Amino acid sequence: MGYDVRAIANYVLDVADGEERGISNLHINKIVYFLHADFLATFERPLVTAKIEAWTHGPVFRELYHQFKTFGEACITSRATYIDPQTGRRMIASCDLANEEAAFLKTIISKYIAMSPGALVAQSHVKNGPWDTTWNHDNRSNPTMKISDGLIREWYQKTAKH
Repeated sequence: MGYDVRAIANYVLDVADGEERGISNLHINKIVYFLHADFLATFERPLVTAKIEAWTHGPVFRELYHQFKTFGEACITSRATYIDPQTGRRMIASCDLANEEAAFLKTIISKYIAMSPGALVAQSHVKNGPWDTTWNHDNRSNPTMKISDGLIREWYQKTAKH
């Protein structure tokens, strides 16, 4: 079972802060998407539980978009939160990654945070990739524009080069 997408985004933001790199809303959505894709291809299970949608500028996690949309194109300076159902209090999303998962993610997060948002958008738009296949769905019905984990896994197992 995957993690809360907000917790993974916060993990990425923490790493980015440690490397003194700013991350925008567009940037965090693409970074988490590529981490999810690499994780699926490597571990054959999802990193996050959230639905991924094909939007104009590539894959988007609706939860992350709404959490960080107030920043616009500026760097994110807060962390994603959730409402604790037991206390009703707003809490910062976090997760306890297994050592193997944390080590895997740490090795590739730096690569993605060093890339520009535009480069990540371009990479997400690769011909016949998961976003392209979903966005240009050849008249198949997909009203939610969901990019499935199966489609992502299949593509990245074929193309991933770590």
